[in-house]
Amino acid sequence: MSTITYRENYVKLKPPCVELSQAALRHKVNKATAKDLLKCLEKLKTTLQAVNRSLDPKLADYVFFPLSHIFGESQRLPSRVLELALHCLHLLITQEWRDQVSSEAGKQLLILLAFLAGGSATDAKCKDVDEDVGSIAFDCTTGLFQSSVASFLGDDGTVKSENIPLLGHAITVILDGILNGSALKVRLAACDALKALVTGIHDQEALRNFFPGIVSCLTKVLSMGMRSKTSYKLLEKCIHSLEQVLCKVVGHDDPLSDKLAARAPQAARKADTNWLEATSSQVIKALSTIIPLRHHDREEVIDALFSLCVSVLTKCRSTLADSAPLMVETLTTLSSFSGTEDTNPRSQQLHQLLASDPDLVEMLREALQDSIVALPRVVGSNDETKRRRVMEHLSTAFRLLFAQNVDLGALRNLAVSNLQSSVAAMVHASPTRAINSVADGSVEIGRVLQSTTISVGRRTFSPVVFDHTSQAGAISGLHMLVKQLQASAMSTVLQQRLAASLRTSSGNEQIGSLWLMLQLLETNSLQNEQINQWLNIPSDDFDAHRDDVYSFALEVLENSTYDDAIDWRLQALSLEVVALQARSQAKDFRPELVDTLYPILERMGSSNAALQQHAVTCLSIVSNACGYPSASELVTDNADYLLDAVAFKLNQDDISPQASQVILMMVRLCGSPLIPYLDDLIESIFAILASHHGYPPLVESLFEILNGVVEEAGKSPSPLAIESGTGSAPERRKPYKPTTIADLITRLQSIKNPNPLDADLPPPTEPDPNPNPDPDGAATTTNTKAPSSDEPPPLSKTHALIRTITLQTTHHLTSPSPPLRRLLLTLLASSLPTLATQTPPDTFLPIIATIWPHIANPVFSTSPSSSSSSSAIKNDLPTLLIALTTLSTACMYGGSFLLSRVEDAFPSLVELYGHLERMYLQEEKQLGRSRASRSLKFRCWDACVGLVVAMVEYVGITREMEDGVFDILAGEPLGREREGVRECLEGINPDWLWLVEEERKFKGRDGDEDAESRWKPPVVQGWEFREVKF
Repeated sequence: MSTITYRENYVKLKPPCVELSQAALRHKVNKATAKDLLKCLEKLKTTLQAVNRSLDPKLADYVFFPLSHIFGESQRLPSRVLELALHCLHLLITQEWRDQVSSEAGKQLLILLAFLAGGSATDAKCKDVDEDVGSIAFDCTTGLFQSSVASFLGDDGTVKSENIPLLGHAITVILDGILNGSALKVRLAACDALKALVTGIHDQEALRNFFPGIVSCLTKVLSMGMRSKTSYKLLEKCIHSLEQVLCKVVGHDDPLSDKLAARAPQAARKADTNWLEATSSQVIKALSTIIPLRHHDREEVIDALFSLCVSVLTKCRSTLADSAPLMVETLTTLSSFSGTEDTNPRSQQLHQLLASDPDLVEMLREALQDSIVALPRVVGSNDETKRRRVMEHLSTAFRLLFAQNVDLGALRNLAVSNLQSSVAAMVHASPTRAINSVADGSVEIGRVLQSTTISVGRRTFSPVVFDHTSQAGAISGLHMLVKQLQASAMSTVLQQRLAASLRTSSGNEQIGSLWLMLQLLETNSLQNEQINQWLNIPSDDFDAHRDDVYSFALEVLENSTYDDAIDWRLQALSLEVVALQARSQAKDFRPELVDTLYPILERMGSSNAALQQHAVTCLSIVSNACGYPSASELVTDNADYLLDAVAFKLNQDDISPQASQVILMMVRLCGSPLIPYLDDLIESIFAILASHHGYPPLVESLFEILNGVVEEAGKSPSPLAIESGTGSAPERRKPYKPTTIADLITRLQSIKNPNPLDADLPPPTEPDPNPNPDPDGAATTTNTKAPSSDEPPPLSKTHALIRTITLQTTHHLTSPSPPLRRLLLTLLASSLPTLATQTPPDTFLPIIATIWPHIANPVFSTSPSSSSSSSAIKNDLPTLLIALTTLSTACMYGGSFLLSRVEDAFPSLVELYGHLERMYLQEEKQLGRSRASRSLKFRCWDACVGLVVAMVEYVGITREMEDGVFDILAGEPLGREREGVRECLEGINPDWLWLVEEERKFKGRDGDEDAESRWKPPVVQGWEFREVKF
C-alpha cells in the first residue's frame, strides 16, 4: 500500500476509532451508555465500508484495538452492540487481514468467536446467545478459516498438536450450532463454518479425530429431515458438508492427502487401514439413515443427495464398497423424478456412470430383481406411497438397463408374472365405487343420444378400475412402467402372456389382465400412429395381439348386460378395446359394425350410469373413426344391422330392456322411412306380448316401441298417404242459424227442376285430349282405367302396421298397471289422427267402433255410485285425464258416426263432470284459485269440458242432450271460463244462451234487495218487450 493511501485511510479511521475507544473506556466506569457505543460502532462500520479494501495489516490492528474493549465487556453489553462489533470484525477478517492474521491473533479470535457463537461452557447465564450475534459470529469464523488457514497449519498442511484442543472446541461449537441453533440463519452460518474448516484442513490424522462427531451430527440433522419440518436449505448444506468430509477422510482422490499419507511410516499406514475398515461400517449405517431423503419434494435436496451418492461411488468406492448397491438403488430412485430422459441431467449422468462401470450395471440388475420379487407384496399392502415408489423405481431401472442393452434373461418371465399378479391385486384392493343407477332400470337411448353431443362429445374414457384419487400416484407409476416395457423386447412376451390369460383367468385377474393389455396396446398404437405419419412399417405382432384382444372383447359384449356373471368393469374395458380397434382401422372398421354396433347401443341402455357413459364415449369414438359426422348418421346408415340383431334376440326370447330401447332409438333417429321394414319385428313384439302379458314392465317397454312407431308415422303424413284425398280431416258441425225468407227461397229454387227431360242424362264429358281412332288403342285405354270407386284402395304397409298396432292395443287396456294404461291411451290418441287423415272412412270408422267401448266404458262408469273396480280408474286421475283426451280425439275424427254411442254415454258423462267439478271446487277452497288451477284435478275437469265441446262441435247432440250440455257448459262459472265454450253454446241455441247470460247478470248483483224491480227490458225502437220474472 502506498504511503498516500495509508495516510488517507488512517485519517478516515482515526476519528471513529478514537471516539469508540473513549466511549468504551467511559462505559467501563458507567459514564457512557450503550446508545453511545452504538453510534460509534455505526460510524466505524460505515467508514470501514467506505475506505479502500486493501488496508495495511497494522492499520487493521489499529482498528481492532477499540473493538477489543467492546468484546471484553461482551457480558454487560446489549446484543445489538455485539452484533455491530462483529460486523466490523467480519470486515477486518475478510477484507483487511485476509491471510495475514498472525497465529496468536488467530487463536485468540477463534476463542473469542467460539465464546460469542456458543456461549460459555461453564456459566449457564452466558449459555444463551442471540440469534443475530450467533449468526455473525459463525460468519466471522468462516472468514477466519478461509483467510488464515496457514496460521493454524504447518507449512506442510498438518495441524499443530497444541492447536488440536482449540480446534476441537471450535468444531464442537459449530456442530452444536448446526444441531441446536436458535434460528435457521444460525444453523446455516454454522454449516458454512464447518465447510470452511473441512476445506482448510488437509491433515488426515486431525480430521479423523473429528470425523465421527461431524458425521454423527450431520446424520442426526439429516435423519430428521423427513420426520420434521427441517428447512431444505439446511438439508442441502448438510448433505454437501457430509459429502465433503467423506471425500476428505475416506476418499482416495485427494492429492494432498495422498502425499501426506505416502510420507507416513509403514505402521501408520497400517493403522490407517484398520481405522478405515472399522469406520466404513459406521459410515454405511449413517448413509442408510439419510437415504430416505431421496423421496424429498425439493429439487435442491434431491440434487445434493444425488451428488453425494455419485461421490461415494466414484471417490469412496474402495473404502465404502459395501455401500455401492445402496448408492446405485438410490441413484435409480433419484433419476425417476424427471419428466423425460432428455431434460433430466441426473439421468444422463447416471447413464454415463453405468456405461463406465459394468459392476454398477450388475448391481442395478440385482436391485431390479429384488424389486420385482417384492412387487406383489408391496402392491398388496395398504401403503399407496410405497406402491407409487416401487412402480417408479421399476420403470427407471428398466429404462436404464434397456439403455445399456442388458439381457434380462430369466428375469423377464419373473417380471411379467409378478406384474400381472400385482395388477390383479391392485384391482382387488381398489375401493369399490358406488354404482349410480339410472332411473327405471334403463334409459331411453334416443334421449341419451340427443342429450349428448356425440359428434363433438367426449373422446376420453373415464377410469373404470383405478378411479379413486388415492390411487393416482400408483397408477401414474404403473403407466410409466408400462410405457417402458412397451418400448422394449419384453413387450412381446408380456402381450403374449396377457392375451393367453384372458380366456383362462376370471374375476379380478381377468380384469387386471385386460386393463394391462389395453394400456400396452394404447401405448403401442400411439407410437405407431406417430411413425406411420412418415413411414409405413408393418407391425404384424402388434396387430395380431390387438385382434386377439378385440375378439375376446366381442365375446364379452355378446353377453347381455343383465348377465350377473359378467362384471360391468370387464364390459367397460371391452368397449375401450372396440374403440381402440376403431381408431386403428379408421374407415376400414365399418364392416365390423355388424358385430359391434348393437352391443354398444345395448350398453347405452344399461342401468349402470358408468357403463352407460362408457358406451356413449365408445360410440363417439367409433363414429368419428369411421368418418361419420355424428352418431345419429352412423345408426341411420347401419339400421339394417341393428334390425337383424334385435330380431335375432327377440326370436330367441331375449326380452332384455336394452333390445327394446335400441329399436326405439332407431325409430326416433330414422323416422317414418324405417317403419315399412318393421313388420316382422312388430309381429315378434306381439308374439312376446301374447306370451308375457303378465309382466307389466316388459309389456310397457314393448309398447313404448309401438308408441314410437305411431308417433313417427304421424310426424310425416305425406309420404304415407295411400291416395290423395282418401282421408278426412276433422270437420266442425255448422252452428245453428235461423232460417230466413231468403234461405227458404234459395232452398226451393235448388230443388225445383225446370227441365225434367235432362234429369236422367249423364253429365257432359270432356273431350279426349289424345284421340285414338285405332280400336285396339281404345281397347287398351279401356283396360287401363282405374278400378271402380266401390272398391277401396289397398292399405300401404305402414298403415297396415298402424292399424294392427291400434287394434291390438285395445286388448291390453284392461291391464292393472296404471303406467301401462296411460301409455296405451297415449298410443291410441297418437294413432287416430294418422289413420283418420290417411285412410278411407270405410277403413277408419270400424277402428273407431272397435276402440270406443274399450275406452268409454271404464271412463263413463266412474261415478260416485260405481263399483269398486271402476272406482279404481276414477281415482287414477292421470289415467282419467289421458282417457278423456283420447275420447276427445276420437270424437274429432269419428264425427257423426259416434252420435248413438255419445248419446248412450252422455248421462254418465254428466255425472262424471259433476264429480270432477266438486273435487276441483273443494281443492280451490283449500289451495286457492291460483294454485288449484295448476293441479291435476283442474286438468281432469278441463279435459271433461273439452270432451263435451268436442261432442257438440264434431259429433252433434240430440234435443234430449241439450239440457245436460247447457248444465255443464253454462250452469257454473267454471264452464264459461274455458275458451270456445260460448261459441259452442251459441251454435246449439243462441236464444237459450242469451237467456242464461241475462239470468246470470241478474243473479250476479249480490246484496241488491230491490234488483228485481230495478231490472228493465231492453229498449228497441218499434218493438216492445215484456218484463221477465227470474
